Parts: sequence; C-alpha cells; structure tokens
Amino acid sequence: MRKPYAQSGFAHIWLILSVVISITLVTFVAFRVLYKKNGASSNPISNLANKITGSGKNENDESHGWLNKCETNDRKPMTRLPMNMSDVASFTPYGITAGAHVTPIDHLYFYPKDSPRDKYPVFAMADGYIVEIGSRGVQVDTGNARPPEYRIIFQHSCQTVSYFDLVTKLDDSIKKEIGELKPNDSKGNLRIPVKAGQEIGRIGAQSLDTAVYNFSMTLPGFISPKLYKAEFWKVHTDDFFSYFSQTDQDQMQAKNSRKVKPYSGKIDYDQPGKLIGNWFKQGTNGYAGPDENMGKPAENGRGYWSGHLAVFYDAIDPTTIIVSLGDYNGLPKSFAVKGNSPDPASVSKDSGVTKYELVTQVNRLSPTGGVSVPSTQVLGVVLFEVLEGEKLKIEIFPDKTGNQVSGFTSAALTYER
Repeated sequence: MRKPYAQSGFAHIWLILSVVISITLVTFVAFRVLYKKNGASSNPISNLANKITGSGKNENDESHGWLNKCETNDRKPMTRLPMNMSDVASFTPYGITAGAHVTPIDHLYFYPKDSPRDKYPVFAMADGYIVEIGSRGVQVDTGNARPPEYRIIFQHSCQTVSYFDLVTKLDDSIKKEIGELKPNDSKGNLRIPVKAGQEIGRIGAQSLDTAVYNFSMTLPGFISPKLYKAEFWKVHTDDFFSYFSQTDQDQMQAKNSRKVKPYSGKIDYDQPGKLIGNWFKQGTNGYAGPDENMGKPAENGRGYWSGHLAVFYDAIDPTTIIVSLGDYNGLPKSFAVKGNSPDPASVSKDSGVTKYELVTQVNRLSPTGGVSVPSTQVLGVVLFEVLEGEKLKIEIFPDKTGNQVSGFTSAALTYER
C-alpha cells in the first residue's frame, strides 16, 4: 500500500522541480534579451579579447587599456591631417623596412622639411582621448642616448585608434595633464580629451610616425596573429588613406613616394605554404623575440628583431622582391634580389631549395616616386626551402656569390609562422 504513495511523492517532487527549472529558464532568457537590448552581448571589448587571445579574459590584458571606457564601436573618420602639408617634404607609406624594423613597418612617415627640432606643429586627427603617452630616450637599434621623443595613443572609439611617434615636444596643455614623464617611461590608462585639429606637440629634424588601427578587423595576410602579441596592434593596421576626405588624400598622395594602390602601403603578405611573408626563428617567441631581449635596446646590433625574417615586395615599387634579415653578420639588413626572381608567392615545398643572390636595396624616399634599379653587385646569398606546417629552412651566406654556394650546411636554421 506504500507504493502508490511513493509514486505520488515523486510526482510532486518532479512537479516542483519542473516549475523551478521553467522559472529559471524564463529568467535567464529575459536577462539575455535585456542584456542584448542594452548592447552588452556585442561588447567590442569582450570580442577583441576573444579575437586576440581566444579566451574571454579582459581585453585590457592585451590592449594595454587602449580601449578602456570606449563609448561606441563606430569607425571614426580622421578630419584633420596630422601636419600642415606645407610643412611636409615627403610621405612614406606602410611596409618599408629599416633598422630594427625587419618585417614591413606598420606605420607611415611624414617627413618635415629641413628644420630644427620642435619647429612644426602636430595635430590630433579626430576627436577622442589620449589614453597613453610614452617617452623614449634611447635609439632602439643601437641603445645610444638621444633627446626624448614621445609616443601618443589616441582612442576614437572601441574600433578606431590612432597613434603618433617621434613627437619631439609635447604641448603644454598635455604636459599639465600627465605631469612629469621620465625618459623611457610611459603613462597609460589616461583619458585626456582632445579635439580634431588640437595641437598635440611639435616635430622637427626627424619624421612623424603615424597610423590608424581598426580593432574590428584583423589583416588576412598574417597566418598566425598570435605571434604578434608583443605588438598586438600590428594585425589591426588599417588603410590610412581611407579615413580621410578625398581632398586630404590628394594632398598626401602628392608627396607620397608610392604611386600605386593601396597608397597607404601594405604590411601583410603571408600565404599558406608559400615563401612570401613574415617568418620567425623557431623557438624565439614570435615577434617578441627571446624573453631576455624583450623591451631592451640593441646590444652589439642584436635585439628582439634578430630572429625576424621577411620576404615580400618593396613598399615603393611593388614589382621588386625584398629579403629582410634580422641577423645578417650580426645586424638587421634588407636586400633586393638579383634578377628579381623567382616570385616568393610561387615558391612552395614543391620548389625544393630556392637560391637568392642578394643585392643592394635602393632607398627611395623621393616624393616623386621615381623607380630606381638595384645594384647588380652580389653581396651575399640566402637559401630557402619551404617545409610542411608553415616551417622554413634557411641559411645565409654573407659575402658569397651564387656560384660559391651549392647547398645547405649544418648551420641551416628553421623558421616558423
């Protein structure tokens, strides 16, 4: 006679549990709808964290607070050129290599006319906030002391960030906001409001470096974005020209050394299974380089860049193949290729060993963008062999010609990406 009672008891228990579960589900769905209505479900900060790290940890762990307290996810146009173009001698696009910049550079250069330090004003390109300012008192490639210069990060939205570097003097209004800033130090988590056209500082006797980064997109020509966590912004480098009016674009292009589209230049060249693109010496921590070199200036010509390698096309004349080596006889150095072939985009594991004779890379900073022919004098040789799994076998032979190099030796190294 107890069995029906037990069945009735269990029935009551399941009824109660069903009600509780239903209430919980309804509450959860209502919360999600309200959450989405308020825009939280598409929080760009959380999305950025997932893009960069593949996890849900706070974006600020990866972006150094550049997007902290950002207000909208709009793509913000730049309404003011960073310099008066009458003060500019020439403009150089993304994608050149120089010194410690072994892979194509993620910023452009406005070269002022011959001038003393601090002569020309530099302006905020759009409304927003200064979120970080850093001071540098050494030459990165050499470690030599130099007068301070400033790196400034501007947040314009949760998507759009711009940057200046090599500013030689901060405006007094900015100095008041940040207080003392020692050489080789930085202040982050700032929120200094600025307006488009507001003078931020001065430049002279060297270039103004600048770029726009779009945290809603990742460039497709980086096979492994995670290798760039040391410079997380690099994979978000956007077309600089596209943020400006046609009038501003025309002014820049008149002094641009690159005469083919995209006029802003290009930095991402990786193609799966091909030689072309960026590579890093195996086991050296990607773009960051070995831990012992992180954040340090050069020592005897070597630094975080020593394990970098890039095979790509010249930023000024994209028909020219460039081989950029992080450690050529102990120094970073870029070369053109004798005969300008084979095309690195056609070199795969089926190509076997590829030999390039290295010749002088012509430096083209002329605003007229004239095409120069590299020297034919061979300065060295490099052998490449594309391997499975985005690996690359490489060996450099300084001061050799092609006839003097028959194949790899035991000194060959493996690079990856």
